[in-house]
Amino acid sequence: MRSIVLILMVIAGVVFAGSVMLMSPKGGLGVALGGVSSSNEYGSKKSLESTLKKTATASLVVFLMTAIALPYIS
Repeated sequence: MRSIVLILMVIAGVVFAGSVMLMSPKGGLGVALGGVSSSNEYGSKKSLESTLKKTATASLVVFLMTAIALPYIS
């Protein structure tokens, strides 16, 4: 059971970090990792932005719940 919680915690952490990097205001993941940005770096993608915020929030909640529950699981 503990290994399942640890795996879930790692997956939630990676998803959270990726979604936060994609929400970068200057071009997304390429710029966040040191790459070159696209030509349309200030374009508005409201549905994608909303989806990324929901994904980041959900993965943060899962990460925090697993982090709090981990010491109590044998």
